[in-house]
Amino acid sequence: MEIPVYLPLLLAVALAVVPPRLVRSLPPAVAVWSLGISAVLSAMTWIFSLGLIASTAVERLSTVGRYVHFSAAHWRHVDPVSVRTAIGAGVVLAGCLTWFGIALIREILAAREVRHLGRELGVTSTVVFVDDAAPHAYAVGGRPPRIVLSSGLLRTLDPAERRAVLAHERAHLLRRHHIHLRVLRLASAVNPLLRSASRAGVLAVERWADEDAAGDLGDRTLVARTLVRAALASADSPIPAGVLAHSGNGDVGRRVAALLVAPPRLRWSIVAASAALAIAAAASPVYAADDIGALLSATCATVHIDR
Repeated sequence: MEIPVYLPLLLAVALAVVPPRLVRSLPPAVAVWSLGISAVLSAMTWIFSLGLIASTAVERLSTVGRYVHFSAAHWRHVDPVSVRTAIGAGVVLAGCLTWFGIALIREILAAREVRHLGRELGVTSTVVFVDDAAPHAYAVGGRPPRIVLSSGLLRTLDPAERRAVLAHERAHLLRRHHIHLRVLRLASAVNPLLRSASRAGVLAVERWADEDAAGDLGDRTLVARTLVRAALASADSPIPAGVLAHSGNGDVGRRVAALLVAPPRLRWSIVAASAALAIAAAASPVYAADDIGALLSATCATVHIDR
């Protein structure tokens, strides 16, 4: 078995599995960007690797050899990938691309629903108050962006806690967290191993908004208390799909625990390790393709010698 042809696949798996575990101790903003970049690279490397492995079976066909002018018989002798493995990679590739197409359609429909929700709200101001006894607050991304607060939540919280909720939701809109999560969802549709990264991304964007709110208000305890009260009050409140709810996304317990201690510092060792893994994954397809190209060049030389 030749290692180079499988190297991108192995690095795509590593890039899907390792970063969600590394970013837990990073500042939320760095964690979100790290997860997004690693997820995109993992998805692209995953697809390329599956395509490269599957293509080796196609190159075994004599008709392909005659068209591209290389010896299919010689290729069957030097092919580093077994036929079963190549066919399996092709099946997985087809499934991943199909699932990506379905996920893309779902994202388009969800974005349309969010735009429709924004139009239904009707008002031009960013903050919208709705007469609803159910306590809830959420950010509606896109154009125009909206922050929706229910009368039930306003009655539940005191003025300082209301400011904390508003600061949290403004952070979602300012940082465009809905786009970060959309990228993670689409990447996880391409590579199923990225689902843990998608879940980690939900917690990370909520932590990012929590930290922004705590920084704006200068009171981490207030933000933590608000999160607990809002989560308890809105536990059974229905939230529209495609929005970022103040206490409906992420692990509330971990978010509160993080707010009750000092904000995490940037750890360059983790950033360097993640960057090294990402660079290796990005470069590996070139290395693998060059290795396959060298083997194909040998088959072309065989054709010329035979002639």
